[in-house]
Amino acid sequence: MLNTNAKSNVMNNIVVQMSMYLDAVKLDILQRIIEEQFVFVNMEEITTLPATVDNSAQEQNEYLIKLLKIKKKNLSEKTIEQYERAVRNLIAQIDKPLIKMDELDIDYYLRYYEHNSGKRKQATTCNNERQFLQAFFTWLRKEKFIANNPVEAIERKKEPRKPIDYFRPDQIERLREGCVSLRDRAIIEILRSTGARVGEVVAINRKDIDWNTGDILICGEKGGRYRTIYLDEVARYHVEKYLDSRKDNNEALIVGLRAPYKRLTTDGVRAALKVIAERQHITYRVYPHKMRKTLGMQLKNQGHDIGTVQEVLGHASPAVTSRYYAESTPDTLRSIRKKVA
Repeated sequence: MLNTNAKSNVMNNIVVQMSMYLDAVKLDILQRIIEEQFVFVNMEEITTLPATVDNSAQEQNEYLIKLLKIKKKNLSEKTIEQYERAVRNLIAQIDKPLIKMDELDIDYYLRYYEHNSGKRKQATTCNNERQFLQAFFTWLRKEKFIANNPVEAIERKKEPRKPIDYFRPDQIERLREGCVSLRDRAIIEILRSTGARVGEVVAINRKDIDWNTGDILICGEKGGRYRTIYLDEVARYHVEKYLDSRKDNNEALIVGLRAPYKRLTTDGVRAALKVIAERQHITYRVYPHKMRKTLGMQLKNQGHDIGTVQEVLGHASPAVTSRYYAESTPDTLRSIRKKVA
C-alpha cells in the first residue's frame, strides 16, 4: 500500500468504522474533530491498510468503496452510485485488490464490458464506464493509496458524431395532443420551456417560480452552480392550471397522480412521457433530455451564439456546447440558402 500519511490512514479507519453508528452529519463533525486534533499529533508512517481490512482482497476493496462514499460528500448520490457500480463490476471480473490493479486489468475489463451482453456496446457507453473508473482511481491516487491511475493509460474509444436528436414543432404538437391530464401537459411545457435536466425539474418547488417573469432559480444538477431557467407564457398558463387543480399540500411543483401525492421522481417523468408517446402511437424516441436538446437547437437555429446556448443550458464549459451545437444543421443551412436566394 502506497499511502504514507499515517494520520490519514488512522482517520480513514475511524470514520469507516463509525459510519455504521453515525449519520452523515455526525460523521462529518467527527471527521473535522479528528482533523483538528491530529494537527497536534505526531505519528509514525505506515505502509499498509489498517489491520482490520488487511485480510483479503474483498475486505480491502469494501473498505475503499465505503471510504469513497463517506469522503466524496460533494458528489451527488447518483454519481456515487455510478462509481460504485463500475468498481463492483470491475472487481467481479478482476479478483484482486483495487490498489494493485494495473492497466492490463483495466483494459481486460473494459473489453469484457464492451461485449459481455452478447451485443457490442456503443463507444459512448464504454467511454462512460471508463470515465467512472478513471474518477475512482484518480480519487485513490489523490488519497495516496496508489501512485498512478491505471485507467489513464487506456485510450477513450472514438465516438462517431451523430446528429442531435431533437423534437420538431409538429412532434411537440403530437405530444401535446397525447396529454389527457393537466399534469401531463404541465410536464411537457416545463421541459420544453426550461430545457432543464430532468433531475433539476423534479427538484423545483412551487414557491421557486416568479409568476411575473417566469424565472426559476435552480441549483444545477452538474457542478452545483446556480442558474435561472424560464417558463414562457404558454408554460406558465398550463402549470398554473395544473397547480390550481391539485388538492395536496406538497411543496413540489410536480407530484404523483395518487395519494399520498409524493414528489415525482426522474423515473416518474420518464414514465409519464412514455405513456403519452404510446397513447399517440409515436415510434420515434421520446425522453426528457430530448426536450433539452430541442431548446438548444431552437436557440441555434434562431441565430444565437454558442455563449448564449451555453448559458441557457447551464453547460460548465463552452467546449461541451460547441461539441453539440457548433456545427451547421440542415435547418440552418436551408435558412441560409433561402436568404441567399
